Amino acid sequence: MLTNVPAAINRMARNVVMNHPNSFNCQVFRKGVTRTAPDNMGGAPTMGGLGVLDSMDEEKYEYQFLGNGHALPAEGFSPAPMTKRGDANIGANDEFLFMVEPEHPSGHEEWFDLRSHDVVYLLLGLEASAPMLAFEVVAIETTSNIPPYTTRYVMNRRDDLHIPAGALVDEGDSGDQETPPPGGDDVPPGGGG
Repeated sequence: MLTNVPAAINRMARNVVMNHPNSFNCQVFRKGVTRTAPDNMGGAPTMGGLGVLDSMDEEKYEYQFLGNGHALPAEGFSPAPMTKRGDANIGANDEFLFMVEPEHPSGHEEWFDLRSHDVVYLLLGLEASAPMLAFEVVAIETTSNIPPYTTRYVMNRRDDLHIPAGALVDEGDSGDQETPPPGGDDVPPGGGG
């Protein structure tokens, strides 16, 4: 009986995130370690090198595309500095709260769940040449104490993975392409070096 309440909240939250005028279209990528370990422990490869405490510390990895979705900022606005041109603010916080919903509902084969270290690209337009802002999930929190939990995601901006306008469209390209995942060694698609 009690699970009806959070289940209804999750359905309402999905509707709000997918239909809210302030929601962003987004693409989600998951970091996958490509290093092969010579040893294994319990059937799983061991972590590599001294000082590697988590998969985020691994040197050899690539990002796999998980799917499309919608992201809604889930915090109140606070005063923020403006850009030099005066046409946008650059945000005053180091951490951002988002509610993120996959494009497809739970149970669909293209549904995914967000985890720590996933990278969410906010699409600032519908065309392939639109800029994309990168955020990394650093924590997942709930606003209810009853499963199925209502979740929101604490994210940090990843300035090293942002994709500027026009970076993914080559000369003579029609622009009808899916965005490639960011490459390993934190180099975004379209260059960055």
